[in-house]
Amino acid sequence: MTIRLNRRVVGERLLNVAEVGDGPPLVMFHGVTQRWQTFLPLVPALSLRHRLLMVDARGHGESDRGSGYRVVDYLQDARELISQLDGPVRLYGHSLGSMVAAGLAADPGMRIAAAVLEDPPLHAMGDRIGDTYLLNYFKATSQYAGTQRDAGEVADEIAGLEIFDPVSKQSRRLGDVRNTIQRRFSAACWSRLDPAVFQSILAAQWLDGYDVDHVFSSLRCPTLLLQADVPAGGMLTAEDADHVVSLSSSVSRVKFPGIGHTIHTGATQTLLNTVLPFLETMNT
Repeated sequence: MTIRLNRRVVGERLLNVAEVGDGPPLVMFHGVTQRWQTFLPLVPALSLRHRLLMVDARGHGESDRGSGYRVVDYLQDARELISQLDGPVRLYGHSLGSMVAAGLAADPGMRIAAAVLEDPPLHAMGDRIGDTYLLNYFKATSQYAGTQRDAGEVADEIAGLEIFDPVSKQSRRLGDVRNTIQRRFSAACWSRLDPAVFQSILAAQWLDGYDVDHVFSSLRCPTLLLQADVPAGGMLTAEDADHVVSLSSSVSRVKFPGIGHTIHTGATQTLLNTVLPFLETMNT
């Protein structure tokens, strides 16, 4: 199995897209500050029945930088990319990527067969970001965007970062919630990250122009919502999850107790045991 790296023209920029497998296209969008390699644990299983296209978002990985980094800016790139593919297309998104996938699935101009949304942060990274640990996390780690320092050195350094959580009124060391390899991978991702990615997040403008209620009430294709556990580091709150599920009968929710935000690495096989049967229903 060979993963092919392609540079696709999308509007005024080139996006790096890793492709592997054959079958109906399954386009995968990663979370903010990450890159396509985050999905490597899922590739062997998903590529058996799909042609995977794993996208580096603008300003991330090997893709060109952008002039804006709100969710709607990433969504515009995704629309132009999807329009180049023969539909119907399946979508998989994690975090930011799940917001993009939902926006695509809600667009009547897109031919989307199904969408998998892994722990979308929704308002936790919008106007409520100051009520969560996320604002302090991004403030603390934004200094590493574009760093050329050794990933292992950065991984050791950030282990000592104290992240204050306004909900619990306590601080947690990053080294206590992420192991050495997780921190090292984050550091490697940050080395290819445009520092401007953090601007809209820290200004609580990340969701500007993205209407969560409109998006989720417009979903018509089968949509799988994967909900992580907030006390374990999940970003999708129970309140937000209950609300968006109520907006569309097309949404099916599965909870992952005890699993943090990145379900695809924290509970890979359990996630696949849910995602694979869901996607297979598109082939019947």
